[in-house]
Amino acid sequence: MTDASILFQNNLTYKLPTPSSVVTNRVLKRQHFQQRQYSAQQTMTCKWNTGTDYVDLKNSALVLKVKTTGASYLASFGEGSGANLIRNIRIYHRSGTCYTNTQKVNLWRKIQDKYNHSDGWFSTVGAMMGYNDSLTFSAIGVGGDEATVIIPLDHLHPFFAPEGGSGGSLLLPSNMASGLLLELDLEDLNTAFKPVGGADTAPDSYSITDCYFQTMNISLMDSAQASLNTTAQKQSLEYVYKDIFTSQNALASGGSQINVDINKSVAFADTAFAVVQDQATLTSFIQDNFESVYKAGKWDYTLGSLHFPNVKVDSQQLSYHNALLTYDKLKHSTKETSVTPQKFEESEAIYAVSLERDTSLALSQSPVNASRSLRFELTLDTAPTTAQLVTVYMTYLTSARSTLLNSKVDI
Repeated sequence: MTDASILFQNNLTYKLPTPSSVVTNRVLKRQHFQQRQYSAQQTMTCKWNTGTDYVDLKNSALVLKVKTTGASYLASFGEGSGANLIRNIRIYHRSGTCYTNTQKVNLWRKIQDKYNHSDGWFSTVGAMMGYNDSLTFSAIGVGGDEATVIIPLDHLHPFFAPEGGSGGSLLLPSNMASGLLLELDLEDLNTAFKPVGGADTAPDSYSITDCYFQTMNISLMDSAQASLNTTAQKQSLEYVYKDIFTSQNALASGGSQINVDINKSVAFADTAFAVVQDQATLTSFIQDNFESVYKAGKWDYTLGSLHFPNVKVDSQQLSYHNALLTYDKLKHSTKETSVTPQKFEESEAIYAVSLERDTSLALSQSPVNASRSLRFELTLDTAPTTAQLVTVYMTYLTSARSTLLNSKVDI
């Protein structure tokens, strides 16, 4: 061991570190939508104009100014957040390649945030999004009829939370960001909002009065830009992210056997979870449409001849345990979650499974294809008296290989 290494290990090295940044400028810019105003169930469209800049996704956000109208009401986003407003999302490369077409992303987002973040996050970043009734809408008094929702870009869709990079902060390449087209389908009013404090009168309507993406644009040194352009031209840049596939099935009143097939062929399936909800309440303003009450039964997933888990889960405690396992909360106890056993039973119930063979190794997810299909099965202990809607989400790895002009998606 050298003298220099000994001094370094004892924190006795006094030397100016070598500059390593290749960034020449970092600035926030606004990417405006085609229209400044939208109403419920319309499609918001935005095309980014970032030029040769890279985009720091962790420090970028979607900003929405939401206004409600009506004579007498008091409403909030309930269990969810301002992301409730976005039902579906589609993202395209400027050449026309579709990076994702995700259905019911608002319910998926609520589940992800509840299981991945602590109560401290919900009182800070989550509050800006509208979680925990932090944003309320009223014709008179409390909160007012307009509020600003700020959704961090990596909480809009996992496309904006790519795999890799230092600390998971990979920048979106300029050849993907420039001309990126986003289409956001807005949710209907009764689904997105719920009453506060026992109120039962819904707003007449809601609208987006202003909207834009606030992107953190990064300008690189000419040498770094030239090196990346050469790589993109000769062998393409690989941008790896997680995408979401949504599958739904209905259960008639009086039935007890739920089966949902996930008909999607992917090379690296990461996780899957199911949400069972009362179909009659999904369009009701009085009920919170993002709650999922635990329904007792025996369930599992089959992948070809494999069963996940090996024996069917038959209790609420084991279901909660599997949910924590799926989100890697057991192996990493420092990664807190806001979902307690009581919340799991009352409003955050999911039937979840991890399809990874090893959570500590990259690309250890399981393949799903026509001869090795994924299927969710749940046999309820008590047949419900009303129809149920079962929504299953499968998250899988996707690779976008982009040259200077084109992009290709591999799943």
